[in-house]
Amino acid sequence: MPGSGILNVRQWRARLLAGKKMDGITPPEVAAELQKNAAEAHRFVEELRPAAGKNKELRLTLGDADAMADLGEYYAEKILAADDLALFDAGGKDGGGKAELQASAVRHLEAALAHWKAYAALATSQYKPQYLGRLNRIVDLNALTASAEADIDIAKQWKPGTITDSGEGPTVGDTNFRQ
Repeated sequence: MPGSGILNVRQWRARLLAGKKMDGITPPEVAAELQKNAAEAHRFVEELRPAAGKNKELRLTLGDADAMADLGEYYAEKILAADDLALFDAGGKDGGGKAELQASAVRHLEAALAHWKAYAALATSQYKPQYLGRLNRIVDLNALTASAEADIDIAKQWKPGTITDSGEGPTVGDTNFRQ
């Protein structure tokens, strides 16, 4: 997001490969912070769960916190996968990308899928599918699992040299990593 001080994956990759100063929060730093906060949230939930007893409101609140921690882990893994895939992509069109980076991206996406499934199961155990006006549709978290699964196939089929820009241009709205 412009003004956040967070580098997007393409900016991070371009600066890393050029040996330039990062002058911003990097995607791996964002992922690490998400992982740290998620682990702390899970720990607090487990610590507080016995106190919930028959208190439905506390039980549901703890479920929300646990679900948000799962979602944080999901996004951390997605960011780490994007980082690895971006570096794999930098191998160029001649296929010089390092296969271990692509394999690592796939492992991160498989972990992301597991976190998504945990998030969706917990969130849907507490809430019904919701109509979101911005999207103009009902959002069913379990149905979105297919998108998380598809990400794995995208990473497996990725060809080096796909990304052609540095990400330094203006950001307009929501843009896809693959453009």
